[in-house]
Amino acid sequence: MAVSLRRPAKEADGAFTVSSGTRFTIHTGAGGLLQRMESDGQTSEYRAAYVIGSGRHASGYLIQVGAHLFQSPVCYYTKRRAYDLAPGYERITAPDFTRPVGEQCLLCHSGRPLHVAGTPNRYAPPVFAAEGISCDRCHGPVEAHLGQPVPGSIVNPAKLTPAARDSVCEQCHLAGVARVLNPGKAFEDFRPGQALEETFTIFTAGGGRGFRVISHAEQLAQSMCARASGGKLWCGTCHDPHPAARPSAAIYNSRCQTCHAAALPESHPAAKDCVSCHMTKKNARDGGHTAFTDHRIVRRPAAELPDSPRDELVPWRSPDPALQMRNLALAYVEAGVSSRSPAQIVRGYRMLTEVEKTSPNDVAVLRAIGRSLLLGKQPSEALRAFQRVLALTPGNATSEEDVGVACLEASQADKAVLHLERAIASDPLLLTAATALEQAYRHEGRQDRAEALANRIRREMSGQSRDVPIH
Repeated sequence: MAVSLRRPAKEADGAFTVSSGTRFTIHTGAGGLLQRMESDGQTSEYRAAYVIGSGRHASGYLIQVGAHLFQSPVCYYTKRRAYDLAPGYERITAPDFTRPVGEQCLLCHSGRPLHVAGTPNRYAPPVFAAEGISCDRCHGPVEAHLGQPVPGSIVNPAKLTPAARDSVCEQCHLAGVARVLNPGKAFEDFRPGQALEETFTIFTAGGGRGFRVISHAEQLAQSMCARASGGKLWCGTCHDPHPAARPSAAIYNSRCQTCHAAALPESHPAAKDCVSCHMTKKNARDGGHTAFTDHRIVRRPAAELPDSPRDELVPWRSPDPALQMRNLALAYVEAGVSSRSPAQIVRGYRMLTEVEKTSPNDVAVLRAIGRSLLLGKQPSEALRAFQRVLALTPGNATSEEDVGVACLEASQADKAVLHLERAIASDPLLLTAATALEQAYRHEGRQDRAEALANRIRREMSGQSRDVPIH
């Protein structure tokens, strides 16, 4: 985990071309790790500021533009020793460097990001208080332990209750299909020793069977080994968090045999390698061009089952009863937007209208209602919800953008301009707001303002680039 994020060093050179004809060239030189994109006669070149991932499977890259972080569409796949598109870019016809990198992503890939609240991807200098994941991510605040380093002065996950113990791992190793914050909470508020549900609820797809990368805990819970253990089997049973050397097949094999050796017939090749048969490597649907270990611990290797319908969402563990309907409703909207499922969005919206009656000032509820209505082509109704959010969060760039976009959709271009200008004044590289503002200027016939804005964004996003397009 200490190498989950680092500065680029002497990285491999390489190049690849995607189906759209866009070509990427990667080279380490005097200016650092440079990634060039050539598309439709335009050339852009960015310096990678950070490398994310340990590199065991793959390495991704972050681009820093001023105070903002964006994801590079380039990824290095270790076993292939080659570059290709990063996970999530495979179906994008025009991959570029404009995808914002939010706090939730960086909390699992870095020590402590200094995220600026109310913005998608703006960070205070020096961006990270700690770049690599540090001790407190699993052991909680370390001040007492440093003052008196004795047993009991710091959290030991192995000694926690199962829910709190597993939460330490699940904060990064169980993505689910939606993560819903409790009112007034931020993802960084979670502390080892608590159950995740004190901060946020993870929701999984009730019938989902597809193999995915960040679902280790979900896979393990499906195994007969975990179900028969009475809550005793957890990540730490097999994974030493402080190994002196890289774990070997023999070490993992010994973990299996602590339970299974006596029950195996003499003909069973238990002494060789349990994992190679019962925890095979599979291509993950969200893992790009690499394979990951299946933690379902199957009795016999079997063909991967297709995804079953994923409209039903279930909480990994239930939150406080007072939050159950609220969090489930927000999960349906979040998952519906992500998977483009109108049925999930409608289901979540209907629940939210009930939740709103008892929680009229819940910003997350009002924002989700507004976005559901906007997607449902009801911009005037969405605008009312967004205006209430803005009143509760004055100065918030995202709230100003939501109001501005709703105004634009409701054919109120003059009001849209006012709110969108405030949004990008607060967050100058809020690209979605800039795109909407450019559209609002054109609606008003202010072509000069639209061109000036587009040129500013191109210029600020370009860095070392030439003719960088804005999408």
